[in-house]
Amino acid sequence: MKHFRNILIGLICTATSLFVDGFAAAEPKAESKETPALKHDEVGLKVKGLVCSFCAQGIRKNVSKLNFVDTKKSQKGVMVDEKNGYFVVSLKSGKIPVWKDLFAAVVNAGFDVTEGQSLSDGKIVIHMPGAKK
Repeated sequence: MKHFRNILIGLICTATSLFVDGFAAAEPKAESKETPALKHDEVGLKVKGLVCSFCAQGIRKNVSKLNFVDTKKSQKGVMVDEKNGYFVVSLKSGKIPVWKDLFAAVVNAGFDVTEGQSLSDGKIVIHMPGAKK
């Protein structure tokens, strides 16, 4: 029942977004699909179905429960960009993210993760859901 509710809310948010966009100016929008720059104590995730602030709230609630997330930071350590389907998680000092748990928290919120990103020696490392590591 919980997943049905999340799907229904997602559909309502999507329909509302499409309806509002239909009344937007005729000028083409310059959409930024670039992901924000990560810091050494952050990880990022790309998520399908993230379209509104209500969606962001569901993800923030689940992800902030993980023991490696620094909930003392702004927005409980989970900054969400619903326009680009991306969010950044702040990590507690010295903690390493458990990708399996992070992906599961997003899926339990009713969304699909397409990839995770972290920094290693200044370079972005891609983490895929279901990949063994």
